[in-house]
Amino acid sequence: MPISNTDLQELAKVSLDEYLRNLPVDQIAVERPFLKKLMEGRKSLLGAKQNVVENIRKEHGSNFSWAFGEETVKFNKRNTTEQASFPWRRAVDGLYIDYDRLFSNGIKVREGGARGFQLEYNERVQLINLLDEQLEVLREGFLNKLDLELHRDGSHGADAVVGLDSLVSIAPDAGTVGGIDRAKASYWRNYAIKDIASTSPGNLVGEMETAWRQCIKHGGSPDFIIAGGKFIDTYRKQVTVTHIAGSGETKYIDAGVGAGVNTGLAFKGVEIIWDPQFDELDAMANRTVEWSKRCYFLNTRFMKLRDDDLDIVAPIRPHDTLAMYAMVNLRCALSISRANAHAVLAIQ
Repeated sequence: MPISNTDLQELAKVSLDEYLRNLPVDQIAVERPFLKKLMEGRKSLLGAKQNVVENIRKEHGSNFSWAFGEETVKFNKRNTTEQASFPWRRAVDGLYIDYDRLFSNGIKVREGGARGFQLEYNERVQLINLLDEQLEVLREGFLNKLDLELHRDGSHGADAVVGLDSLVSIAPDAGTVGGIDRAKASYWRNYAIKDIASTSPGNLVGEMETAWRQCIKHGGSPDFIIAGGKFIDTYRKQVTVTHIAGSGETKYIDAGVGAGVNTGLAFKGVEIIWDPQFDELDAMANRTVEWSKRCYFLNTRFMKLRDDDLDIVAPIRPHDTLAMYAMVNLRCALSISRANAHAVLAIQ
């Protein structure tokens, strides 16, 4: 039996909703660790103009001095706050399945009202299987691309979101972030060091120690570390593993610590997470420092992802095209409220 166009669109929307339900909270795959971490602390993007605004303190404006007896006290007028504005952007992805492809799979679509036709059981199973594959790739493709874009600096497109490469920059004393010129505002710069010579024992760890202290000085200990494969391999060689043997016991030594993106390596008690997207970013143009050689110390108290939840849409087909359409839609912005609480390091 045929299925009506109205019923087909409703079925596609319900199926896609099942795939994406609760996804912003707890169903992000671990191979996207940066997006997963951001989703843990995400905030709702409420209706606003073009920007998410972070209120920041740029200075204390202190007029501290010593005084004795009748020495006059100096007063000053303080202007200690600033606003950083981060534009939200809309991410979309969609697919269509033409009616002839459905017909080739034994599904005939008829124009008409809802419940005008009813599929046989085997036809419905075949249709669901076809939709499952299409909607699965739509979901995975959308999330993978969203994660990738949140890493980039946003300069590749007028409508692209500003991501990690801009917010925690490898060249933090230049450029404008959130509407604030970093060349003039030293408080708005993250810590960065590149071309770390890692051949000398202890040199890399020493630079990491310096970066860590800078982060603590300006906002507390970082709680999330992500790095590329080359950086992780170099750090692993500088870590000494001590094994205490016990008599009468069988001992096993495994050179491969960790599981999945969890490397099993840590710095100051925070595990270093391998981010597979760094390899994808290295394959792209316009990079000054290889992503696989980078390591980010992030304090997620001062970095937030805001979104308005995934919107699932089943557009009405055009009058001149016989096809079923499905689309996902998301408005989001990535912002920081304190730049100097983060650091990025890169080896030679």
